[in-house]
Amino acid sequence: MSWLSTFTRFRPGRTPLIGPVALLVADWSRPQRGSAPMFDSPFLERLSVVHPAFPTLVYLPAGLLLFWRSASGPFGPWTTLLLYAAGLLAWSLLEYGAHRGSFHHEPQNEGQLAFGYLVHGVHHAYPDDSRRWMMPLAVTIPIATALYLLFRLFLGGLASGTFAGFIHGYLTYDLLHYFIHRGRMPGRLGRFLRQYHMAHHYAKPDKNFGVSSPLWDLVFRTK
Repeated sequence: MSWLSTFTRFRPGRTPLIGPVALLVADWSRPQRGSAPMFDSPFLERLSVVHPAFPTLVYLPAGLLLFWRSASGPFGPWTTLLLYAAGLLAWSLLEYGAHRGSFHHEPQNEGQLAFGYLVHGVHHAYPDDSRRWMMPLAVTIPIATALYLLFRLFLGGLASGTFAGFIHGYLTYDLLHYFIHRGRMPGRLGRFLRQYHMAHHYAKPDKNFGVSSPLWDLVFRTK
């Protein structure tokens, strides 16, 4: 059994999520063109999509503010740059780990099926749906807030510089993901990243979990 064989054990269709809220689940092992609603509630459906301008307007200045807060404090700009780089690296590991371990987790019951479709399955079912190429703010703002509080708890004063890199790493990942799906990417690196991610969708969905970098796929041998 694997993530790809999910729909040999479960049926696509209306699947309960929480209480009366349900998802309109499609078979994520068979990528389809076009788009389809994820919720039968227009309000929830609107919350589940986002234009790339909005995450940029939230997370770009937030990261810059945190960087400035760290650099203008006792750590100074050079130490803050090192913290920023550590945050970027931490994001790249989380990007890989969440994609492989959570987004592609094999569901064991209908609740896990609904969760898997909500966070990632819908994108594999309809990879051409531009509304879902970036994570909606209704999801990312609460998660980013919780992660920042954890950074503060464990890193104290080091948290601002580190989280600046972390949140900019996330934004870079999400924007790259958007433009990779949008069409041709400029330059050799852009073409490589697009080919690498498209292979994840259409040839080997159990590999190529990195979007912004193949680093951790190389480390964990999932390339």
